[in-house]
Amino acid sequence: MKQTYFLGIDAAKHKIRVALSNLTERILFEKDLPVNVTGLRELLVRLAAHVPDPGQLLVLLEATGVLHLNWAAALTRAGYTVVVINPLIARRLYSLENSIRDNKSDPIDARELCGIARTQGEKLLGLYRFRIKPEQLCLQRLQSVRKAVRKSLSNLKKSYRSLLDVNFPELGGLLEIDGVGIRQLLAQAPTPAAIARMRLCSLEKNWMLRPKAAALKKLAATSIADPELAQASAPALLAMLQSIAAMEVRLDELDRQIETLALQSVDAQSKALLETIPGFGPISAHKVLAFLPNEILHTGSNRKAAARLQAFMGNDPRLRQSGQWKGQTKMSKRGVEMLRTALFQAAFNASRYDPELRAFYQRKRSEGKHHEVALSHLMRILTRRLVAVLRSGKPYQANQNTSLKNAA
Repeated sequence: MKQTYFLGIDAAKHKIRVALSNLTERILFEKDLPVNVTGLRELLVRLAAHVPDPGQLLVLLEATGVLHLNWAAALTRAGYTVVVINPLIARRLYSLENSIRDNKSDPIDARELCGIARTQGEKLLGLYRFRIKPEQLCLQRLQSVRKAVRKSLSNLKKSYRSLLDVNFPELGGLLEIDGVGIRQLLAQAPTPAAIARMRLCSLEKNWMLRPKAAALKKLAATSIADPELAQASAPALLAMLQSIAAMEVRLDELDRQIETLALQSVDAQSKALLETIPGFGPISAHKVLAFLPNEILHTGSNRKAAARLQAFMGNDPRLRQSGQWKGQTKMSKRGVEMLRTALFQAAFNASRYDPELRAFYQRKRSEGKHHEVALSHLMRILTRRLVAVLRSGKPYQANQNTSLKNAA
């Protein structure tokens, strides 16, 4: 059924702004509604009064973290067609009038979303239609939690290395200070003086330190670390080591939880097919399948589907030129960050373990391309491989590889 009514919703924490229009661009109603059951009921009543059939309405929301999710789900359950787009996309589709003024307010945003739904709704519907998938949402949220935990762990390790610059500044020149063995030692002896007092045989009991145990003991005895400052920093170092250990345990638990959920919510065959492509492992396969939209994957030819998927994740090139001036072409980064990150990690792995992509990566580097730029080319190749494998239902084979000729 053709949509003849269009609803724009600007969602915020405590209220939403809604604007409903028809094909003639007439605003039928607009209002602020509270984020509670009263606001939802009023919205549904007003829509029922203005829209004869739910199939005639297209709803457009901006993706605002998680604030839009309940509204999108409620309207979908009520039978309306809902599209959710990235705010960057919405901004680029704003009307000419407001793009000149560049005004920003909830009423303006709601009306602009209403206008975008009216003019671009058919195109957006094929790419960004909202569907209720509880298992997929759970997996996406867990992936977001894992990202936050991983970032916190990285920050803790930075603070840990900073503390070692006071406690034992020479240690990094001898051993890998992020290693489990050295952290176990520092938990027992957090200062150079404490390490120097340990017997050599005690140090050698830690098999990870055994080859350099004698050098470590000598280095600790001659360290420039001030004994009083090192002792004063010792409690902080011990607390940091305990926090890192606890965070690593939590990260492992999350990985197991994601693995278990992925087995339940992600198609096992698709996951197995994805892992046949060099660069994709269990974690990256889970991330990709959790965020991969089937509407894009199964629309058009393989090459067009791959191009749409690149745009969806924000890995499409952003051209900047005017007249004789030509700026640097960069990754747009307008799409789903978690999906883009998963492809980036897969590309990094492929640059090491896939002979063909490793040669391609090295060729790009020899041409003067930055490391991340070269990897972005590999991401596009992997996207094409991903689409080909999932659409054909056949495992990846090197001799059926998509061409690298136009990958850049």
